[in-house]
Amino acid sequence: MPAKPSQLVNHFIIEDFIKQLSRFGFTRFYYCILPCETDSESPETCELLTFSKAVNINKMRFAVASDSEILQYREEFLCRFSKKDKGFATSSPSIRKSQNPYLWPSNSVPQRQQLTFEQLLHRHQIASRLTFYQPLKNHKNWLSMYNLFSPLPNEEISQRLARDGEKLKQLLLEFADTFNSLALSAINPLINFRVLSPTCIQILELVAQGYSSEDIAKQIFMSERGVNYHLDRARIVLDAKNRTNLVSKAYQYGVLNTVI
Repeated sequence: MPAKPSQLVNHFIIEDFIKQLSRFGFTRFYYCILPCETDSESPETCELLTFSKAVNINKMRFAVASDSEILQYREEFLCRFSKKDKGFATSSPSIRKSQNPYLWPSNSVPQRQQLTFEQLLHRHQIASRLTFYQPLKNHKNWLSMYNLFSPLPNEEISQRLARDGEKLKQLLLEFADTFNSLALSAINPLINFRVLSPTCIQILELVAQGYSSEDIAKQIFMSERGVNYHLDRARIVLDAKNRTNLVSKAYQYGVLNTVI
């Protein structure tokens, strides 16, 4: 199943963004939040994603997107071509400082896959692809990521970037703030990539309401030991010291929606 567009962003905002993107030659996009690649052993980043493995990235459930079809393209690309596509490895967050935004090369897959890959791009009206990363405010271990798509050839997009690249960056940063404020509960990586399960989040919501593990176990028909297992995992992921700190961090990271 491909990721779905988040319904938390009004379609008028999406249409406005696409209209402004068209000035730079782009007509479609998807936007999501990723855990930042790091060498740190910090619990905040443990067991999240390895960007070199497409199967992990393909766990994403929601994105802010121009349309559902572009997310279908994303899934097919990740499943069929990403392992052999040189651009996929080069566009990873680890090189974002030196090539950001990153314009994908037009011939990045092996020759034997070139024809079928071109057919995929043609089917989705894609000639150029661009990726842009930006660290997320207040979340040092998260990155916002845009993938932009254009029917124009790389040469023309490259010329536009040389002329208006800074204006494009400012537009992307402006709308990233909007998307984050509206859709953080759907696209934050702890939820979006199933780092914390729906059951774990349900338990956190009940803890935030003041219920004990015993009370929660009765409500959701689970053993108290099972409830505590989910809470222990959440403590590791969020690097929380105790239940109070765990609830606080769950709000801070957008796992829980309502402000305390």
